[in-house]
Amino acid sequence: MKQIKGSFKIVLALLTVFFFIQSEGFAQGQEAASAATPNTIPTPQQHDSLLAKMDAIDISLLTVGPGNEVWSLYGHTALRYQDKNRRQDLAINYGAFNFEQDYFLLRFVFGATDYEMETIPMRLFMDVYQAEGRWVREQQLNLTREEKLIITNALYKNSLPENVTYRYNFFYDNCTTRARNMIVQHLNISGYNADNHWNGESYRTMIHQWTDDHRWTRFGNDLLLGIGSDFNTEKEASFFLPDSVSKEFETMVLTNPDGSKRRLVSHSRMLIEPLSEGKRASFGDPLSLFCQPRFVFGLLFAAILLTTWLLQYRKKHSLQWLDALLLLLSGAAGWMLLVMVFSQHPTVRVNLQILLLNPLSLVFLFPTLKAARKGYAHWYWKVLAVCICLFLVGGFWQTYAEGMYFLALSLLVRCWANLRKK
Repeated sequence: MKQIKGSFKIVLALLTVFFFIQSEGFAQGQEAASAATPNTIPTPQQHDSLLAKMDAIDISLLTVGPGNEVWSLYGHTALRYQDKNRRQDLAINYGAFNFEQDYFLLRFVFGATDYEMETIPMRLFMDVYQAEGRWVREQQLNLTREEKLIITNALYKNSLPENVTYRYNFFYDNCTTRARNMIVQHLNISGYNADNHWNGESYRTMIHQWTDDHRWTRFGNDLLLGIGSDFNTEKEASFFLPDSVSKEFETMVLTNPDGSKRRLVSHSRMLIEPLSEGKRASFGDPLSLFCQPRFVFGLLFAAILLTTWLLQYRKKHSLQWLDALLLLLSGAAGWMLLVMVFSQHPTVRVNLQILLLNPLSLVFLFPTLKAARKGYAHWYWKVLAVCICLFLVGGFWQTYAEGMYFLALSLLVRCWANLRKK
C-alpha cells in the first residue's frame, strides 16, 4: 500500500494503534500500492474454452512478516497469480487505499474507510518488502484445472470497477480475510490434516501476540479496545491475522472427484528470508527501549502521592494546577472514548475505561477549580471517586491498557485529598 509521509504519518500512526488496529495504517501491507503499473486478471473468455490453459497457471498464498511500523506489526497477506503462457506474474493485494480521500481520518476512526483490491507486478511487491527487511513466504496451492479456472474467473469478477472496493474492518473484513475467502469460498474444503485445537482466544489476546516488543503500540490498542475484544472467540475469528491463515492453509484438505483427498498446499518456500536475530533487535518502539507504560504511570502515581503529602499536607500549598492538569488530560481522553461509541468497529463501543478517563472531568473542570478557590471541594470529586471504584471492579471483565491501574490510584489520591477539605 501507499507509504504515509510527513506529519500525516505521525497522526495516522497514533490513530492506528487503537485498531489494529493493525494496522497497516491500520492496514496490513498497504505499502505496495502506489507504484503499480497496469495489470489485469485474464478474462473468462481467455480461458474457459480450454481448461488445458490452466496447466500454465499457478496460484499461491503470500504471507509477509511483520514490519517496524505501527500499521505493519501484524504482517500482510496477498495472492500470487502466475500465468506462464502470458508471462504474467502478479501480486493481488486487498490492502490498497487512498488516504487523500475526503475526511479520511474521520472515516478511518469511525470504521468507514474503503479499501480496494489492487493487482501489481510481483517484482514490485517483492522489492517493497525486501527494502523493508520483511520476510515473504509463498504457499503454492495444489489445485485442479477446474479449480484454477473458478478462482481465475472469481478474481476477474472481483477486479471489475464495481466490485474492487470494500468496507475495511480490521477484525472482520481486511486484506487477509479477503485473500483467504477468495480461495476458501471457491474450493471444496473437506477437512484438516492436523489437530486444530482452539483455546477460544480473544481478539485482544491475539493481537497481543504481535505487540510484545511494541508496548506503547499495545497501550494504544488496549486504550480504545473495549470489553467486546475480551470475549472468547471461535477459531474463524483468528483469520484476520496473516500467520493464522498461513497455518490454516497448511492443514487444509480438498476432496477429489473420485473421493480421494489431497492437501491444499503443494509446497511452501521462503521468497525473502527472515532477518537474523541481530538485525531484528533494532526493530520495535523506540520508547520501549527506555520505559514501559506501567513504569511511566507507576512513576506518575508515586510523584502525585509524594507531591500531595509534601506540598498539600506538610506545606499547605494549593495543588489546583495538578488537579486541573489531571482533569483536563483524563477528560479529553474520555471524550475520545465517548466518540468511539459511534464507530462501526463493534469492539470499541463499550469501553469500561471511560469510567476512569471520564469525559465529565472536562465538563466539571472549571466548577471544581472555582470551588477549590473558595476553599471547599466540589461534589464532582465524589462522583469521580465512585466511577473509579466501578472502573476497578470492571477490571474483572475487561483487560485495561497497561498502567491504567496506576492512573486510577493517582486520581483516587486527588479525590481523597480534595474531599478532606470538607
